[in-house]
Amino acid sequence: MKTINDLFKEKVSWTAVLVILFFVGMTSCGDDSDPEEMVDMKVNYSADFVKANDEVTTSATGSATATYDPATMELSYSATWSGLGSNAVNMHFHNDGPVMVGIPGFPEATGGTVSGTISLTSQQASDLAAGKIYMMIHTVDYPGGEVNATLTKSSSSSNNTGENGSGY
Repeated sequence: MKTINDLFKEKVSWTAVLVILFFVGMTSCGDDSDPEEMVDMKVNYSADFVKANDEVTTSATGSATATYDPATMELSYSATWSGLGSNAVNMHFHNDGPVMVGIPGFPEATGGTVSGTISLTSQQASDLAAGKIYMMIHTVDYPGGEVNATLTKSSSSSNNTGENGSGY
């Protein structure tokens, strides 16, 4: 025959087990985003070229696309433009104002296409995510910049192709 003391010990044991299971369950229900999985996400950006400031008169048009890979901290970019008032003489990525990095290989013409890859620092990657990175084309007529294109996030995609190539 069980004594009251034995029943109390048995009830306390079951209560302890239930409390432990409750806390284990609650702590496993946190944020489902795996930091390693987030590093595998490529982020796509796009932009349209617009006049660099109110003093510029231009009919230039164009667009830029870029993909940022957090695993390598590289930004792959491509830009196309036409209708500049004079030939392009310089092209840069700017970081909310200052020149961040030059863009080599652009055509010194009123239109063209350029593409490449640059490495970003962690601060530059943060600024990219915050919408502070833009491309600028400097021309003979506007050495301070005729048009620029601010990169804005358009989508994300996984780097991980998995065994079935499905991207998941």
